Amino acid sequence: MEKLQSRMQEAIAAATPLLAETTAVGVLPAATDEELLAGAALMEELGRLVDASRIAYAGEIADRSRKILGPQALPDRFGCATPVELLERVARVSPQTARARLALGTQTRPELSLTGEALPAPFDVVRRGLATGRLGVDSATIITSALSKAMVGLPTDTLSRFLPAEHELVCSAIGAAPSADAPALPPVTPSETEVQASVWVLAVNPDGAEPSVTQFESRAFRLHRPRNGMIPVSGSLLPEVAGHLQAVFDAMCNQRSSLTFLTDEERAALEAAEGPRDPRSRAQRQHDALAAVFALAGRSDELPTLNGASATMVTHVLATDLDAATGAVTGPGHVDGLDVPISAGAVEQLCCANGIQPVALSAHGAILRLGTTERCFNRAQRRALAARDGGCVICGIPPQYTEAHHVVPWAMVKATHVSNGVLLCWYHHRTITTSGWQIRMVHGHPEIKPPPALGPHVWRPARASRARQADALRRRLRE
Repeated sequence: MEKLQSRMQEAIAAATPLLAETTAVGVLPAATDEELLAGAALMEELGRLVDASRIAYAGEIADRSRKILGPQALPDRFGCATPVELLERVARVSPQTARARLALGTQTRPELSLTGEALPAPFDVVRRGLATGRLGVDSATIITSALSKAMVGLPTDTLSRFLPAEHELVCSAIGAAPSADAPALPPVTPSETEVQASVWVLAVNPDGAEPSVTQFESRAFRLHRPRNGMIPVSGSLLPEVAGHLQAVFDAMCNQRSSLTFLTDEERAALEAAEGPRDPRSRAQRQHDALAAVFALAGRSDELPTLNGASATMVTHVLATDLDAATGAVTGPGHVDGLDVPISAGAVEQLCCANGIQPVALSAHGAILRLGTTERCFNRAQRRALAARDGGCVICGIPPQYTEAHHVVPWAMVKATHVSNGVLLCWYHHRTITTSGWQIRMVHGHPEIKPPPALGPHVWRPARASRARQADALRRRLRE
């Protein structure tokens, strides 16, 4: 081993001046495009060979760091708490890099039998691919990670069916022919390897890998303490739960379904002139979709009750902060269970969509009078609005994800009826007073005027339900 290390030092010393030339000022800017790309490919070829040695060393360090070795484990002998810390200090890499190298090294380290005979590594084809310098660490990690997860919970006598998958994936990643009668195709990128690995996993284990007990028990969703007026969240979702959530996000965050009242010509001209119509980022749209989904769930009869009532978010606001004449809220609200207040605008939205129930308290906190719920659209009215509007009158989100909005504030008319109500999604309801959108009722049907930046600033009929659109089309065709 000493001779090997000595030769490695000599190789490093010989390569250092050569590699220094590539980083010298002015060398790369003077290269042609072809020379630049060819040089980058050569550096990666060298890097892959170095990475293979890094992974091999990390695998041996991991093996000598097993807890079963007790005080003789490598980290204990050199004053480190874990093999990750040990490699982090020796190699001067981040904990994430050290952890990844140890994992891949463990999966590609050959074992020795009691007689000293070399046994195949858990992923021996990947190991051989790394050793040639043609398989990169990224692709190797993708292959081993995908196949390892698919093997979880399977009987050991069935794992041999994963060998063809490993072989094919490595051959595809390095551009080698998988068999004598198959052509050698150009090597694929790690991103393409990831797609291919997912297909192979589905083929060799169509039922999917069952999550381990540890993984299943680690599922979680948490609301953290307020930070800068927002509530941070964290957690881990099971894949099938994340799949449901992603499907909802995809359905509700599709920008192509918004502003459907524009004609094709108007839409094309608007997109060419103004770019994206929805100013929200993807993350913001997903937040608003989540708000709509939870509002829908809260209105469902299928949820368990809370103290005899359906799941309802209770917000408290002082009567002195609620203008009886206009319905405007001038002070913050407080939500049961949260330490951070919500804005006056949020309180107004909640009051409009869900109603208010006045409670008169004495100076000492005694309940003097309990009123009935006011300004709330009942279920029959919401069904009528859904039949007329077909969803949010601005963006078209389906009615089950919308809130009922008073076009003329309730405080001005002191009544809640369908001729003064429209359906709005959570986002457009929250921003209706600030976004530039205007709504009015004409003979019981809503009309909309978009902000000047989103098209002609004129009143036009709001979108209608599909049934009403179909009926209007049939009547036009008969004329």
